Amino acid sequence: MKINTLIVDDDPNWRTIVAKFVGMNPLLNLVGVCESALEGYGQIAEGNVDLLICDIEMPEMSGLSLVRSIQNPPLTIFITSHSNYALDCYEVSPIDFLLKPLDLERFLKSIEKARKHFENKIDKGHIEPYFFIREDLSYTQIAYNEVLFIKAQENFVQIVAKNKTYMPILSISKLEEILRGDVFLRVHRSYIVHRAAISKITKNHVVLNTGQEIPIGDQYRNKISNKHIEGNFVSRGS
Repeated sequence: MKINTLIVDDDPNWRTIVAKFVGMNPLLNLVGVCESALEGYGQIAEGNVDLLICDIEMPEMSGLSLVRSIQNPPLTIFITSHSNYALDCYEVSPIDFLLKPLDLERFLKSIEKARKHFENKIDKGHIEPYFFIREDLSYTQIAYNEVLFIKAQENFVQIVAKNKTYMPILSISKLEEILRGDVFLRVHRSYIVHRAAISKITKNHVVLNTGQEIPIGDQYRNKISNKHIEGNFVSRGS
């Protein structure tokens, strides 16, 4: 397991020292060295940063402000010459807080914390996401990857899975709130589809890999384009 690591520090000497420490650790893969928080923000936005090693006091934007500005920031180790920043930093839950001058042994302990965090994350990631519905006097577990689409039906929803259809008494909006992450996409006031089940999107329909056609609601067209198509578009064809 390699941890993609980004260094952000406005001091060139400390950038060199931290980069040396990172290079000495076989667990770490250095993906960038930035001299400002704004430059670091741009690299993090590309999505290939697992661990941020960041100075706090920098011109224009502090390291703390950088982490606050990111909706899902990478795991962070703050480095600084000022111990009075420690309390402020912990509001963004960094993995560690290191004082300059850096000690290699102390630095390695921080990386060990990061390693354990990522190992735990990988272990938890083996559990496929799921949700429960109530059926009679029991609860039925439905895996996200079994669901093709969900359709609103008056006072209940129709959950069409690969091998079975469920019809719990539940509103489609309530179910949408329960579903986590970006696995599902609302395409119509009455329909939610599993994004991996989509084979084609036409002007008026989402076509599933089963051949079923799901209507697209006018108010959802832009969302489908922005969330599902843009960023994954590789060819315009003829």
